[in-house]
Amino acid sequence: MPTKYTHVNGYAIYYHYAGKTTLPDVVPDFSRGRKILFLHAAGSNGHSWHNQIEYFGASHSPVAPDLPGHGRSSGTEGLASIAEYADFVAHLMDALEMKSAVIAGRSMGGAIAMDLAVRHPARVGALVLMATAAKFNIPPERIEGLRAVTIGRAPQAFVTDGYSPKTVKDNFAVIREGWMEQIKTDPRVRYTDVKACAEVDLRDAIGGISAPTLIMAGADDGVTTVDDAELIKQKIRGARLEVIADAAHNLPTERPAEVNAALAKFLSELR
Repeated sequence: MPTKYTHVNGYAIYYHYAGKTTLPDVVPDFSRGRKILFLHAAGSNGHSWHNQIEYFGASHSPVAPDLPGHGRSSGTEGLASIAEYADFVAHLMDALEMKSAVIAGRSMGGAIAMDLAVRHPARVGALVLMATAAKFNIPPERIEGLRAVTIGRAPQAFVTDGYSPKTVKDNFAVIREGWMEQIKTDPRVRYTDVKACAEVDLRDAIGGISAPTLIMAGADDGVTTVDDAELIKQKIRGARLEVIADAAHNLPTERPAEVNAALAKFLSELR
């Protein structure tokens, strides 16, 4: 899976893609099939989409950036709001010479994708929203716990509550992989990300989205529930909802085959 850097708004942005490598200042060829821009969750990075990039890379042009402060991109704090992230993604698309793309996002990335579709509709050819919500239900104690980590009053947590019980029992390697990626991003970024998610409310705005939309929810997700996904489906006209069994908040890594199959079907039906 090739990777490289581009520069956007003063940030060095690291991104994962598929296809032939190019010289440092040359944008890769993204002309195969559909351009698919994958946006990661809070405190995560573009590597979380490696199953999707590997699967779709032969016939489409998938790209998964590390957003500012995440993974190998520069910065020590996340952006302050979901709207700032959405505006940043629009500028990133300019840097990658993408007028529009299929925008796929998980959790925070899904909120960014929805905000992008609301305020920059020309950039969004279609939406794929995974394990996300128009209004996140984040307990204040979780935000305070993350803040405690940033000031050295608590250790960084490595937990399994974002995973299905079946994943915990049968595929712990996926969880270890997630933890290894987690430590690549400063805890301050996770804190500011989750705070931004807690503050956003897109419930009214997404009614104006006209882009074809696929929603995926993990049946066991207690962070962004199936009810959260149903609300988005009700708000966005024509949206389709797929509930993935034995998956929770990390469904692209927990159930890549099912996620890829649903996404491939959706792409094949786009006009």
